[in-house]
Amino acid sequence: MPEPRAATGTVVPIDKLSTSSDGEVLGSGGAPEVPWEKRVYFEVFGCQMNKLDSELMVGALEEEGYRLTDDVEDAGVILYNTCAVREQAENRVFSKVGALKPLKRKRPDLVIGVLGCSAQNHREKIFARLPQVGIVCGTGEFLRLPELIETARKQGRVAALKLDLETTPRFTRTRNLGPNPFSAFVSVMRGCDQACTFCVVPKTRGKELSRPVIEIVDEARSLVDGGVREITLLGQTVNSYGKRLAKGRSIGLQHVLHELNKIRGLERIRFITSHPRFMNSELVDAMAALEKVCEYLHLPVQSGADSVLKRMLRTYTIEQYRSVISQCREKIHGFAVATDLIVGFCGETEDEFQATVRLMEEIKFQGSFVFRYSQREGTRAAEDYRDDVPEEVKRERNQILLKLQQKISGEINTERIGLTEEVLVEGPSKFDAARLTGRNRANQIVVFPGKVDESLVGKLVPVLIQEAKPLVLVGERVGPGR
Repeated sequence: MPEPRAATGTVVPIDKLSTSSDGEVLGSGGAPEVPWEKRVYFEVFGCQMNKLDSELMVGALEEEGYRLTDDVEDAGVILYNTCAVREQAENRVFSKVGALKPLKRKRPDLVIGVLGCSAQNHREKIFARLPQVGIVCGTGEFLRLPELIETARKQGRVAALKLDLETTPRFTRTRNLGPNPFSAFVSVMRGCDQACTFCVVPKTRGKELSRPVIEIVDEARSLVDGGVREITLLGQTVNSYGKRLAKGRSIGLQHVLHELNKIRGLERIRFITSHPRFMNSELVDAMAALEKVCEYLHLPVQSGADSVLKRMLRTYTIEQYRSVISQCREKIHGFAVATDLIVGFCGETEDEFQATVRLMEEIKFQGSFVFRYSQREGTRAAEDYRDDVPEEVKRERNQILLKLQQKISGEINTERIGLTEEVLVEGPSKFDAARLTGRNRANQIVVFPGKVDESLVGKLVPVLIQEAKPLVLVGERVGPGR
C-alpha cells in the first residue's frame, strides 16, 4: 500500500511494490463451466493494496458463482481495478475501456466496471466520458460487486462510492487467491490520515481504519494452514497501525508482529509501506528481536531537501530520517533499506535535487523507486503550487538517480558474493526456464539453476551467491531446502 506515489516515472524494481501502466489479468484460460453472464475478465493496476482488494473482490464474486476468464471476448463482465496515483496507468485503463465500445454495442448485456481509486477520484465523470461503463465502484464498497453487477444489468448504471460507511466491512479471507500460493498479502489497515500534497490516496481511500490484532492473526493462521509461508502486511502507512483501535490503550504494528511470529508454519513476515514519522523504537526493536520478521524496510524519503519535504507536507526532516536509519542499522543485523524518490516536484531547484543525490550516496539504499512528478487532480499540490519544473529537467534528474541507484545496488549486491542466502523459491525465472527464482530475507531477487520438476517451488533453499548484478543475485543451490 503502499506509499502514495507521484504520477509518472521510471522504476528500479526492488520488490513487489511497483505500480504499472500495464495491468495484471487475473485468472487463466476460459471459464466454460459457467454461463456467459457469470464469466469475469478482471484486470488490476497499481500497488499491492489494489492487488489484495482484487483478491477480495474475486472471492466475493466466486461465492456467487462467477468464474474468471483471461479472454475479454469470452466475458459477460469486464472489470478494471484502477490506480489514480500514476497518470499513465489511469490513461491506460480509460483507453482500454474506450476500446470496448464496439463490444458493448454488440453485446448490450455485457457489464463493464471501473473500480478502485480512479473510480473514487473521478466518480460520475467516468459515466460522462465512457457511456459503455455500467459500474463505477470506489474503494469502500467493492465487496458489493455481485449486487452491483445485477443492478447494472437491470438499470444500466450504478455507482457505489461511499468511503465512511456506517458499518465496517470485513476484509478477511480464509484462503490465498493470489498468484503465489506460498506468499500472501494481509491488510492491517486501510485509508490514510496524512496530508502529503502530491498524493491523492486520502481522497480515494478515506481515513485510517485499523483492523483488530486478533482478526489479522486469524486470517494469517488460515492462510498458513492453506500453505502460505510468507506474509506481507499492507497499509497505506503501515507503521501508523493501531490509531483509534482501542480507547485508552496504545497498540502498534509491533503487537501484530509479535503475535504473527508465534504462528507455526509461517516462515517470513514483511510489512510495507512505512512512513518515517512512525518508525518508533518499539517497532525497530521488534524487527531486531523476532526471528520471522525480515530485516528489510521500505521507507520512502521522497526528497533529500527539507525545503521540498516541507512543500510536500511530509512531517519529518532529513535529520530525523537519518536518525531512523541509524537506529535500524545499529539494532537490526543485516538491515536493508529501500526507498521512494520524486524528482521535479513543484519548485524543485538544482540545489534541492543535489541534496537528494547526496542523500542517496550517504544512505546507500538497496533499491529505489524513482518517479517524475506530475500533478494529480484532487491533490493539494495541484491547488497550491505550479508544476513548474520542465519535463526535460525531470527526465534528466530521473536518469541521474536511476544510474546512481544502479551503481549503489551493484556495490551492495557484490558484497553478497560468497554468502549463503536462504531463498524462498517462487518458480522458474521469466528469462531462463532452466533457472529458478526467489527472494532472500533482504528481498533481493536470487536465481539459481534448477528445474521446476525438482519440487523446490515454495521451499526455503540455501543458495551460495557466486555472481552479483544490480537487480539480481546469481548462485548455486547448496542444500535440499525445507
